Formats: sequence, C-alpha cells, structure tokens
Amino acid sequence: MGAGMKATRFRVRNYRNIDDSGWVPLEKVTAFVGRNESGKTSLLKALHKFNPATPEPYDAQREFPRDRYTRDYVSGGSRGANWPVCTVEFEIPADLRAEIAAFLEEGAEAPRRVVATRRYDGTLQCEYDPEVSQGPVTPGDALAALDQFAKSARRVSVPDPGQEEYWRERRGQMAAWATECQAELRTATDLRSADGQESLAQMASAAEQWSEPATADMVEALQESLRPIREAASEPSVRARVDELVEQALPVLIYFENYGILDGAVWLPRFIDDLDREPTEPRVRTINAMFEHVGLDPRDITELGEGETRSARDRGAEPAPEQIKRDQERMEERSIKLSSASNDISQRFSEWWSQRRHKIRYHADGDYLRIWVADDRRPDVEIELEARSKGFQWFFSFYLVFLAESQGGHKDAVLLLDEPGLHLHPTAQQELIRFFERLAEDHLLAYATHSPFLIDGEHLHRVRPVTEDERGRSRISSGTWPSDRDTIFPLQAAAGYAMIRGLFQHHNNLLVEGMSDFYYLHALSQHCAKSDRASLPADVHVTPCGGTKNVGRLASLFLGHKVRPVVLLDGDDAGRVRRDALMKALYVDSGSDIVMLDEVLKRVGDDVEIEDVLGEAVVVPAVGEVLESAFRLDEVDRSAGSLPSQIKGAALRQGIQLPDGWKARVAQSLVTSWAEGRSTPTAEVLDGAGALFATLNERFGKFDRKQ
Repeated sequence: MGAGMKATRFRVRNYRNIDDSGWVPLEKVTAFVGRNESGKTSLLKALHKFNPATPEPYDAQREFPRDRYTRDYVSGGSRGANWPVCTVEFEIPADLRAEIAAFLEEGAEAPRRVVATRRYDGTLQCEYDPEVSQGPVTPGDALAALDQFAKSARRVSVPDPGQEEYWRERRGQMAAWATECQAELRTATDLRSADGQESLAQMASAAEQWSEPATADMVEALQESLRPIREAASEPSVRARVDELVEQALPVLIYFENYGILDGAVWLPRFIDDLDREPTEPRVRTINAMFEHVGLDPRDITELGEGETRSARDRGAEPAPEQIKRDQERMEERSIKLSSASNDISQRFSEWWSQRRHKIRYHADGDYLRIWVADDRRPDVEIELEARSKGFQWFFSFYLVFLAESQGGHKDAVLLLDEPGLHLHPTAQQELIRFFERLAEDHLLAYATHSPFLIDGEHLHRVRPVTEDERGRSRISSGTWPSDRDTIFPLQAAAGYAMIRGLFQHHNNLLVEGMSDFYYLHALSQHCAKSDRASLPADVHVTPCGGTKNVGRLASLFLGHKVRPVVLLDGDDAGRVRRDALMKALYVDSGSDIVMLDEVLKRVGDDVEIEDVLGEAVVVPAVGEVLESAFRLDEVDRSAGSLPSQIKGAALRQGIQLPDGWKARVAQSLVTSWAEGRSTPTAEVLDGAGALFATLNERFGKFDRKQ
C-alpha cells in the first residue's frame, strides 16, 4: 500500500442479507468463498460503496434488509438515514500522522489507527486510537472583557452638564447588559458550540447599541477583546481538521463485476461518442482501458485516419499533391503509433500470462481498429481476438481494465473482484492467483469465488468462508471453517490440490500402499544408514497411497506432471493384480520401476508385506502392546500367508477385535520405541531392510525421474 492508508479489517451491518458480519480481517489478498446467494456479492458491494472510485451512494430502499425496512428504517423517520452500513479500520501512515500532529496540542500523540463508519446518509464518523482531543474555548477571557466594559461604563464622564440624568441611566444600562452577558456566558463550557458562537455574535452586535462619542473607546476595546475569542470559537476544531485529512486520504475501492469482454473490432467514431455519453459502461470501459494502457488517444488515432484526399474526391475534386503528402504522413504516424503500442502490449501482457506467449497487433483500417493475436505455437498465423478462447478473451480484457484503472489515478486503491475467471481453465485460474499476488504488492485485493482452483491452498488463512443461517442471513467465518459441506468443499479441494502439487516437485518419488510402509521405511532407513547399510537417499519422497487401489490413481497424477515414481507393492494377490494393471496402462515400457516385496525378499510366490521384513518376533509383541493384552500365534496361524494375514487369523481365532488402522498403530509403536532407544531393530531385520533399499536405489538410479 506504500504510504497510503492500509485497511486491516472491516464490518458490514444493515445491508441486504447481512445484519452484522462482525469484524472481517483483511489480508493483502482475501478470498471470500461460499455457495451462490450466500452473501459474497453483498459483502463486496457494501465494502465498495464505503468509498467508491466513482460516486455510488448507499440506497436504503434497495439495500436495507427488506424484512426490517419498515420497522427499523422507515419508522425511524429522518433518523433512519443514520443507520451504519460499513465500518473499516485503517492504519494511519507516518506521513499522515505527521500532518495530524501539527494540529494537536504540544505533547499529544497522533493517532495510529482510525475506525471509519459510513452511514446510509453518506456521512462518515471516525474514531481514533489514541483519541484526538482538544482543549475547549472557555468563556474566561470574554467574561474579563465584559467586566472591564462594565467598569468603564460606570466611569463614563458626562460630556454636557445638562445630560447628567441621561448618562446616569445610560451607565446603569450598560453595566446591566454586561452583567446579563456574563451570566449567559458562564453556562457555556466550550464557546466552539453552536450556542456559544451565537452568543458571541449576538454580544458583538449588541455592543454597538452603546456606541456614542463618549463611549466609542470602551465599545471598541470590547470588540477588540471579543474578536480573537470569536475567531478561536469559529475555527474548525482539531477533530474536524483531522477528520477532513483522514477522509481525503481514504483509499478508493474499485469494484469489478462485469469486466466487459473487449471487442475485436472497434468502430472508432461510435466508441468516442459512447465514451462521452457512458464511460462506465463495461464494454466502453474495457476499450478505453486498452487505449490508456499503452498511452494511445482514440481521438488522435481517428483524426490521423481522416484523409484529405478522400474528402476531396467526395467533393468531386482532384486531390492536390500537398494533400496526398499530408495524408501519407498522417497514415505513417498512425501506423508507427499502433506498431509501438502493439509491441508494448505484447511484451507487458506476456509478463502476466504464461499459458502461451502471444503477439498482439493493433491495426487501424479507416475508422475501424482491429485486434489480431498470434501465439508461439503458430507465430505466423494471426487470429481475430474474438476467435480466441473465452478464457484468453476474459483474461486479456480483465488485464487491461485492472492494470489501467488500478495503476492510473488510484495508486492506493483497494481492488474488489466478484467471481473472477469463470471462463478460465483450472490451470489458468491458478495463474490468476499469481496475478493477484503481484497486484497485491501495490493494492489490497479481495475477491469472491466458489472455484477451488481460485483458492490459494498455500495460504488458506486468507480465506473467509461465507454461509447462510436458517434465516437466510449471511455469516462470515474468520479463523475457523464452517460445518456447511458445500462451503468447505472448495477449501478442502484447494488444500488437497496444494498438497498433491507439492509432491510433484520431488523428482525421486516412491509410492507405497499404506502408512505402515511409510513409518517403517523412514525408521529403518535411518538405522541402516547408521550401520553403513544401504538406505534411502534424502531426496527420495515417500508417499502413502491409502491402499493398493489408490496406487494407480496417484501414479497417474505424477505421470501427468511428467514425474515417474517408483512403486513398492506387497507381494500378495492384490499387489500382483495392481502391478499387472500398472504395466498395461502406465508402466508399459518401465515395468522395472515396480518393486515387489516377495521378489526383494526372495520369496517369490509367497504372500509378503512390509511387516515380513521385521518378522514375527518383532511385530507380534507390538500388536499385544496396542491391544493391551497378551497376543501370540500358533502353528495354524503361521500357515495363513503374510504376517499381517497370520495376525488377523489369530485374532479371529481368539475372538479379538483388531482396531481400525491397527497396522499403522503397531508401526507407530515400534518406530517410537526405536527412536526413544527402548528397543532397536535386529541385525537380521536391518539386513532385510538394506536389501530392499539397495533394490530401490538401483531403480532410482536407472534414469532421471523427471521425464
């Protein structure tokens, strides 16, 4: 925000379906997420009208909550207009604090924050922290001036002995007037009030009734004494001056709802006429942004295309050589300006849009301006803007309006977007998030969406879920997620997408079936490394897939990002089925990247799981600890296949219910025991684990895992 006022939070009340939003914190980029009709648009519109770039007052008849309009607003009479709508808290920058300090009394601290409330009648009320205070204009000096006037009145000399009676009465009247004025002033605590200023004005006016040659000096002395008091009382208060400074420094809010897709062909005369009549119409606004962004004047481009030779022929005259020359010069200047603007927009747009690199060309033909676009895949083929994808048209139009307006006359603007990027592909929506981050370097930005791809999964603390209660009132959550499943779905999807995307950054990935595999491999690798056995390199990222069925799904996601993972499967029927499916669909030419545990342990054809690397003597006692009861296998149990299958059979025989996730819980118990030094893997276990890691390292060493 630079040196401007920075908004830190806001609150909306009495607006459409929002009774009271509560305080809503603002980040540099804030996302409002919720279902349709939840109140996202109402929230943004109420905030926008707090201080819009283009005047747009609140309209109580349309925007005050409809079910309360008659009861609360209309019944309140003229007071109804005083209902608060939007309150925003700002941090006051250092330069503005210095300006404010110049108005304050010596030693007073300038406020660091201001809470500003806009009401339906358009008035703005400010509260400061620390509070702005100012001493009153007390009546003491005025009372003293009146006392001196009364004393002077009692000593007025009689200019003519024959007027003694007149002046005796006159002296009493002046003294009595002064006493009455003093009595009135003594009730005033601050002469800055309307009553105080009126009393001083009436007093100064009434004093002139006593002006005669004999009293002229004393009346003038009274007026001279009252003048600085009246000036001090009538000057704007410090609070009023500070309010004025703060209101002038408020950042404007620019609201974008209908961006107006840019026309590929612009008839310049019609556009210039529309620009004069309705400059805020979305289509006109976007075309104007195109000219402003590259520093072109549409009137100039139009005038340069008006040929004298054509005008002469229309009159039936032969164009003169000098007319032809001037036309050539104008056309050349027009062409140069458009060519320069084309190069400029192409370069600047490519800095923001990385889906492809585009070459944009502005071409004028008579009164028409055409926009042609080529891309890096077919650089020699230009296509009209309207023939490009809707996503590209939207982003290009949005880019022009956003950059032209936000970086124009409103450098400290707060930018508000309602449902941006609906036409964009999910990957382009993710790019739009990066676009927002760059804009937020200079502007606070808030937007409303229900797309999970427009939620930054790396910064979910910036998300403000918006929901409806049973009465249809909006509720905005800060710091917690609501229970409404439709609202939190985009948040969950964004978090999951961010997590998965993070996995793709690792080129050496190992997919395993479950969490027990994950725990054992990490712990055994550390112990193997300490004993100089083969271990997993630090750059290998192990991902548990949540079961054999999910291995193929995650593998396809990695391969879609051109990252080929090594897959470790149990040596059992389910693992072998999954291996065959992977080799048919995803690992046609790279079956060696699928590692089977039975082959590593040289028990081909047997059922083998990761627990078989550790053996019965290690795993079964840990099962007993998890069950908190004695547990053992007998000869019948040991014939059931893999060690986990043997444990399941023994539990069934003994009538023991194994808890959900028992394999992962046993693994946690064992690796915790190893980490705390209460036990340690045997040499036999480490030999088997070392053989597994040697096989995996061999597979990782075949080629660069990034295709």
